[in-house]
Amino acid sequence: MSGPAADLNLVQRFWALYQAREWAAAQALLHPEAHCQWWATSERFEGAAAIVHVNAVYPEGWAIHLLELNALGTGGQASASADAQPRRRVHSLVRVDHGAQSFYANSFFGLERDLIVSIDEYWSDTQAAPAWRQNGSLPGLIPMAVDQRQGLSLQVAAS
Repeated sequence: MSGPAADLNLVQRFWALYQAREWAAAQALLHPEAHCQWWATSERFEGAAAIVHVNAVYPEGWAIHLLELNALGTGGQASASADAQPRRRVHSLVRVDHGAQSFYANSFFGLERDLIVSIDEYWSDTQAAPAWRQNGSLPGLIPMAVDQRQGLSLQVAAS
């Protein structure tokens, strides 16, 4: 089954499996030759096992909040196989809380044949504004409260 709803469910399930630390099940959603690029740190992980491993060994204590999920349609490069369709794409925005720190990732998933074949991730962390933008120094500047959105469900449903 494919289509925008199935694509969104696939990516939501992927994040849910990461949150549940169900690494083998998460890896099963990735094409064996998938790749993941972390643009902020210039790192590329080749293969489903490598993508899952780097997340499995990340220091414990984190929680994922899936804040947004968007079907983007088709685009990007399809695989080289003769029967390849244009790559379907999904965007997600997650917040990862780890102790007193929070990190955000805008992730762009490339999908083929109901598997994730690519992930392009753009990570950032939360930090105080620089001094030149604090204490009412700019007109219209309103400090925001700490993001506490719980986001979409990351309960692992039976597949």
